[in-house]
Amino acid sequence: MTLAPVIKQAIRIRAFERKLLELFAEDAVSGTVHTCIGQELCATALAPHLDIGRDAFVATHRGHGHYLALGGPPDALLAELMGREGALCRGRGGSQHLCHRGYISSGVQGGTPPLAVGLGWARKLSGTDAIAVAQVGDGTFGEGALYEAMTFAALWSVPVLFLVEYNGIAMTTDVATTTPGDLEKRIAGFGLEYDRRSDMDPESLHAHMGEVVSRVRSGQPFMQVIDTRRLAAHSKGDDTRTPELMAALKAGDPVQKVLDSDPEAAALMERCAKEVAQLASEVRERPLIPFEEGPVLPRPSPGDHAGSERPVDNTRIVQRLNAELHRMMDKDPSIVVIGEDLADPYGGAFKVTRGLSVAHPERLFNTPISEAAIVGVSNGLALGGARPIAEIMFADFAFLAADQLINHAAKFHYTYAGQVTCPLTLRLVSGGGRGYGPTHSQCTELAFCGIPGLRVLALSHRHAPERLLRAAVYDDAPTVLVEHKALYGLFPPQEPPIDLTQCAAPAEAGEPLPEYAPLCFAPVDGEPADVTIVTYGGTAPVVEEAMRELILQDELRFEYIILTQLWPLHAGPIVASAHRTRRLLIVEESVATFGLSAALAAAVAKSLGPQVAVGSVGAAHIPIPCARHQESSTLPTVHSIAEKVRSMTRSA
Repeated sequence: MTLAPVIKQAIRIRAFERKLLELFAEDAVSGTVHTCIGQELCATALAPHLDIGRDAFVATHRGHGHYLALGGPPDALLAELMGREGALCRGRGGSQHLCHRGYISSGVQGGTPPLAVGLGWARKLSGTDAIAVAQVGDGTFGEGALYEAMTFAALWSVPVLFLVEYNGIAMTTDVATTTPGDLEKRIAGFGLEYDRRSDMDPESLHAHMGEVVSRVRSGQPFMQVIDTRRLAAHSKGDDTRTPELMAALKAGDPVQKVLDSDPEAAALMERCAKEVAQLASEVRERPLIPFEEGPVLPRPSPGDHAGSERPVDNTRIVQRLNAELHRMMDKDPSIVVIGEDLADPYGGAFKVTRGLSVAHPERLFNTPISEAAIVGVSNGLALGGARPIAEIMFADFAFLAADQLINHAAKFHYTYAGQVTCPLTLRLVSGGGRGYGPTHSQCTELAFCGIPGLRVLALSHRHAPERLLRAAVYDDAPTVLVEHKALYGLFPPQEPPIDLTQCAAPAEAGEPLPEYAPLCFAPVDGEPADVTIVTYGGTAPVVEEAMRELILQDELRFEYIILTQLWPLHAGPIVASAHRTRRLLIVEESVATFGLSAALAAAVAKSLGPQVAVGSVGAAHIPIPCARHQESSTLPTVHSIAEKVRSMTRSA
């Protein structure tokens, strides 16, 4: 009897996975290894129906079987796990984070379904019948991001297949103890088409998956649950299941039944085991991959993105941002805008998106309250060729999406060895001054500084808002654009601050300028300045009021720097200026102790030591109160800034 292709491929995968466990025991692979032994048929029944490269596949940490079934080269995977030349991702991803053509995997459970929805959505927008697959385990039904992804898929008929490999155990925990209620009813509540069956009849499962894929290609999301079993440990040797249970699972394994009963299958396993052993020996002889620091971020296109751009008429910042969004969407069909309450007649909480849903109803998506999915789906859209602009209505809510920024968007380019870019723009509406209270007034952007792979930019009243927005959108790096809510109603000033002139960013020897240069001002008369003041975003107007008071009343001179790029942080211009003035004051709306002030003070101290007096003004160490008079006592003021400068100049 000739073996069915679905069985043959499963045997090849099992031989490969068994070898990985041997290599792990020999300490020949890095990190950990999560094998799919026992679950191979989930991969081999589906893979022949996919056109990988055109279709997308988003896998979990237990995705080797899908990678191999979809045609991924075995030697590149072995090299990845061994850190050897020829590795799939230069040894950066290991077992859990792989990328090959349309296949990617991640070790963060629940974080990947929104990504698959975004990839499927991008394919739908392109007008093809390509689909995306989200492989998940049964333990993922405890993750909120999965349900947010299901909501988005159902609402917009995204061509995505949720493939649930139900092995009954999440790491070491029986899912019956963690997943209450009826799984089918959970899924039905989202209006998703659903099917559940076992892998005990491999050829029937293969035929069924062909029908499912055809249904998804027609534009309907689908959830397929396959009852299977995990015959190896979660990873390494951490298996707490009883010998009796393991014996029962092995007895019910359809692949093992074929291996035990069919001499052709046993011969194939022996041949495959020898082939993978030989391949592993060859890979083991390759040179180790040298350590490489980057590139972590793709470089933005050249240009003066931060310089001033005078409006043709006197318009507010919110109007200029809105006009630029209209211009970009009119010209570029790859731009998608996504977020909560963005559609007309409301037009966004701060009216930045007004009119876009009328002009481009097919590319503005008014979402549920689902920050994790907003950013996760945007990540998928970005990987799929779109340029999504996602809005977080209040920066305080960004922590609900932190996983999607920190563990996904920030990791793609470097971890997958430059094979992909993620041109996500996240508009973060930040800051206080409006009396909104402790959960709607924070400057959370600094939580995303210090994360390799993210770029953080801040708009001020002196930036050309349309130019900075445009630069962020066309930057191939995942970019957080901080928009302080107090800026929206302001008119960008036509002239520099009193007694100051705009100048080029000062450079320190050996220090590169940031990709997005700061706005720099120096005394108009060319005389030496007394103090360098550094700030960013919505605090800049307050700083300028304080400087005006100090110039007129105290006859002080300033070098004044408004940062554009908060992260990656390049302190060179600040160090160069502080070297001249010998006094540096950093003003921010966040708590300064662990904020931008602390980072810049450390950089200046490292370069200049005690030669420079460094001070900071930031928020009080309390949550921001709602009462206006209390809020104003919490945040930096003209008085607190001016008094800090006076104390620094008096003590010199």
